[in-house]
Amino acid sequence: MTTDKHTRGPKWRLAFLSLVLSAGWLFPACGQSGATEVSLPAAVATPLADFKGLVDIGNGRKIFSEWRGQGEPTVVLIAGKGVAAETWSLILDPSDPAQNSPGDDLTSGLGNVYLSDDGVFPSVARFARVLVYDRPGTRFEGSNLSTPVPQPHSVDQAVDDLQALLVASKLPAPYVLVCHSYGGLIGSLYARRYPKFVAGLVMVDATGAGMEEVLGPEKFAFWDEGHRVTSEGREGILVADACRQIRAAGPLPKVPSIVLSADKWLRLDLLPPEIVGNPKFLTFADWLAGQDLLASALGGEHVRKTSSGHLMMVDSPAVVTDAIRQIVEQVHQR
Repeated sequence: MTTDKHTRGPKWRLAFLSLVLSAGWLFPACGQSGATEVSLPAAVATPLADFKGLVDIGNGRKIFSEWRGQGEPTVVLIAGKGVAAETWSLILDPSDPAQNSPGDDLTSGLGNVYLSDDGVFPSVARFARVLVYDRPGTRFEGSNLSTPVPQPHSVDQAVDDLQALLVASKLPAPYVLVCHSYGGLIGSLYARRYPKFVAGLVMVDATGAGMEEVLGPEKFAFWDEGHRVTSEGREGILVADACRQIRAAGPLPKVPSIVLSADKWLRLDLLPPEIVGNPKFLTFADWLAGQDLLASALGGEHVRKTSSGHLMMVDSPAVVTDAIRQIVEQVHQR
């Protein structure tokens, strides 16, 4: 095992805390209706060398991406709102007190976090080909930045970008989509549009079908407004519009799936009283109800004991990696 124990700095931590304060760290999914299938050109199934850099997706735009490993199905890691590709390679120090905290310390900006070969991305690369990428508005420092787009953006734009990236990279289908938070909306719409190219789903504290019903009109409208908040080019999304698109796109394909739910909630003692006291603010009960509905809709396994907050790939990378391995093995059996 190798590690880079340079702790991620204040900007990394504040990016996640800002999601909480804007009511934007959890993302609803929507009901399902009639399907409309669109064909995705199949990539050539030839061995591909590991890659890290910018991929030209057309229309003068490039997306930073990295892939490693060999074998099918290809695993695609889809991060949450404002979360960069690097996050899939980070871990919370196993000796950090945040590991045993009853609350979600990590999302609140606490805990020693660093790059490690025990992260989800490098771990999955040891048994499958795996892709990670930066959506525009998720990373602002370093080289090979994805081409910016106006924010907030619609979920179909994120799906179109993912399609263009997969085609341009020639990574062979089928894909196991691993969806964290907002990534659940992207993965949900992608799977409905391209069901023949999705072999499995792993939902990492992601969207829950029926969340709009759980929250009700007033609370859901407040949630939608919070997701639009963006500054300095940072990622913002249109939740209500995404729900309409998902309802129009049809049902999810019947594929192996696992839902991983956080069992640690926000550190309410660290949030401003006006946030905690707002009756429209999302509660843990709301979120867990949505997770139960998501697992029921997918018909797959629901793992509730994860010893993790919302950033599960960092909090409990082994839990996420094991779930991905399980789905990959099920796809092989099928």
